[in-house]
Amino acid sequence: MASSLQVGSSGTRSVIRRLLLLPWSLVVWPVVRLWRLFYNHFLAYVIGTKVYDRQRVYSVKFVWYGDSVYLHPMVWGSVLLYLVASTGLIAPGYLLLVWFAGLAICYLTIMYNFNVIRSAMLGIGLIAVFGLAYVATVEFAWNPASAVAGHIARLEAGVTPGFYIAAAYLFTALIVSEVVWAWLFHRVEIDESYVYEHGFLQGSTREPIFARGMKRETKDLLELLLLGAADIQHRTKSGYKRYKNVPFASLWLGTAIDSLLDHRRKGEVELANPTDDEAELVRVQDALDELDDDDEQEDAEV
Repeated sequence: MASSLQVGSSGTRSVIRRLLLLPWSLVVWPVVRLWRLFYNHFLAYVIGTKVYDRQRVYSVKFVWYGDSVYLHPMVWGSVLLYLVASTGLIAPGYLLLVWFAGLAICYLTIMYNFNVIRSAMLGIGLIAVFGLAYVATVEFAWNPASAVAGHIARLEAGVTPGFYIAAAYLFTALIVSEVVWAWLFHRVEIDESYVYEHGFLQGSTREPIFARGMKRETKDLLELLLLGAADIQHRTKSGYKRYKNVPFASLWLGTAIDSLLDHRRKGEVELANPTDDEAELVRVQDALDELDDDDEQEDAEV
């Protein structure tokens, strides 16, 4: 009797708790539902995610970008120049020259695939030119490089600090549009044996990965520094297909791909690692093998 009363009271408490939480659940449920849809269908591809359990990785999702993502230094670089310009320590003309030099470096990196060594050499060369122009103006007025500094000073080129913030907005919008474009047309999902590509208003195409023919390639440190980006290539029926600038392909996404391709089937794992109970089981094949060994020994003795 007492146990039935206890069960009834616990059931009553559960109903009361649900009734009290019902208004909150009605408010929170749409938000949670929208967040799950946003994550599963957009954010999961952008940040590169994996579907897995305790034993294995089932699939990975990612997007691949065009070369315009290399313009990201123009966002944080413009913000940095804004902070420097706000102090008034450096003449506006030189800051504007630095901004255009950074823009040139980004575009040279895109057009000619500059690696980190070439980009560093170009940057050092620009710093050397700027330093020589300054030294020529202050110390060696007779140096021909002073003409460059004098010409820049006579131009009276300069912008307000707000220019750099506006430039940061512009390049941020460009990169955001690249992310949206990649999500619309460059979404990729990989499972054990197939690659699915998702295009806007198009069905998903399915290409097999032949002989586990997939590999990652990090061409230089610029790609690695760019959110751990790398190129992924997989072998198809008609040749090879390459995905450029896959974010996090050199980090956790690459590890997930390795785990996905190296996974052995459940039966293989069980045979390789039998449990204690299975190891103690007597199989007919083991007995037949022992009989064959005994027959061979008897034949040898005869």
